[in-house]
Amino acid sequence: MIKFFRKIRQNLLSEGKTGKYFKYAIGEIILVVIGILIALSINNWNQNITYKNELQQILKEVQIDLNKDLLRLNSDISYAKKFKNYVDNVLNNGNTMTSDSLLKAIRKVHGIQSFVAKDIGYNKMVNHPRTDILSDSLTTNLTYYYYNYGSQSKISDTRKETLSGYSMNKLRDYLIEYGFPIENKQAGIKGLNDSLSLKRMINDIKFIGILRNAKWNRNVQLSGFIRARKTVEQNLDIIDSYLTNSD
Repeated sequence: MIKFFRKIRQNLLSEGKTGKYFKYAIGEIILVVIGILIALSINNWNQNITYKNELQQILKEVQIDLNKDLLRLNSDISYAKKFKNYVDNVLNNGNTMTSDSLLKAIRKVHGIQSFVAKDIGYNKMVNHPRTDILSDSLTTNLTYYYYNYGSQSKISDTRKETLSGYSMNKLRDYLIEYGFPIENKQAGIKGLNDSLSLKRMINDIKFIGILRNAKWNRNVQLSGFIRARKTVEQNLDIIDSYLTNSD
């Protein structure tokens, strides 16, 4: 093909048709430019398909992470709802319980809840060079969720302690002060041989205040879990819609 064009140019020059030669040369340049543009367009089109497929696979990983978060949040919400009953049981029935029953009841309110979203898939997404291919609603909602609940959450270190952690530490310090041995490995509570001391503790206004504060904090935390679950469900719907419409 190149030899063919070259032969045409040489014939035009040899025949002294300079004007036609320049017109032909310009036309040839235009054809070359058009060819380059078409090649670039095809290359970009293929590259966009590759990017789109990569992002779809990443979004499927995000889906898996979100479904795991949903299971964890459902469990956390269920426990947080039961926590109120655990505290009320100690406060209302502690004086009539046996020492063993009371100790078991106290163990139930001596636990920490915290939630951190699994963000492996999301981190892959934000590091992808063409996230602009994704819809604005998808990226906005995912960014909001992981900004608030991901491992790199912008929430301050103080808040990251979690309300249940704060309450448990207060209860733990009180129990140690009152003579309860605390197991370091699991922060479990061992029993007291002195059942009379246990009964006195149940009626201590400081102990009652700590439990009431723990119940309040857990209710606040429950509201956060419910908001997080709603956001997870919304993101799952958005991703599912995006993947369905992208096929």
